[in-house]
Amino acid sequence: MKRPILFSILLASAAAVAWFAWHAGSETHSEAPAVTVATKPPGALVPNVSAPELKPTKSAPPASVPGPQKASSPAPRPNPPVHPLQDTPARLEAEAVALNLRHFGQRFGGNPVGTNAEIVNELNGGNPKRARYLPQENLRLNEKGELLDFYGTPYFFHQNSSTETEVRSAGADRQLWTADDIIVK
Repeated sequence: MKRPILFSILLASAAAVAWFAWHAGSETHSEAPAVTVATKPPGALVPNVSAPELKPTKSAPPASVPGPQKASSPAPRPNPPVHPLQDTPARLEAEAVALNLRHFGQRFGGNPVGTNAEIVNELNGGNPKRARYLPQENLRLNEKGELLDFYGTPYFFHQNSSTETEVRSAGADRQLWTADDIIVK
C-alpha cells in the first residue's frame, strides 16, 4: 500500500520539476528543455531527476533603449532631527537631580518622600546620616526651601515607587504639564 503512494509522490515531483524547467526555459529559449527522469528500483526513495544546463541566449537590446548608464550615488540622508530639549543645560541639571535621588535611595533603601521642600531637606543633610546629596555651589532655593530648576521654577517630584521618583522641570515656558516640560526618572 505504501509503494503506490510513494510512486505517486515521486511521479508528481518529477512532473513539477519538468513543468518548472519548461516554464523557466520558455523565457530564454525558443524550445522547451528536455527533462529526463530515470526510474529507480521499487525500493528507492529519491528520484533521479536531471535537467540540461540552461544557457541564456544573447540578444541585442532594441534600438529605442539606451545602453547602460552610470548609477548615480544615492542622495545623502539628512541628519536625524535633534530633540530641542536633548542635552541642554536644563536637562543635564534635571538628570543630576534625579541621579542624586537615586544615590540617596540606594544608601537609605528608598527615596525621600514629600513636597519639594521636604525632599530637598532630606537631600541636603536632613537625613539620619547627615549626608548631603545636593551640590552646595549653584544651589538655587526659593524662600520656601524648594529646589529651583534651570529656569527658576520649583521642580515637581512624583513618587512612582519607593525607589523611583520622577523629576519634572517646567521648562522654558515656566508652566508645568506643557509640551516643553523636562521629565527625568
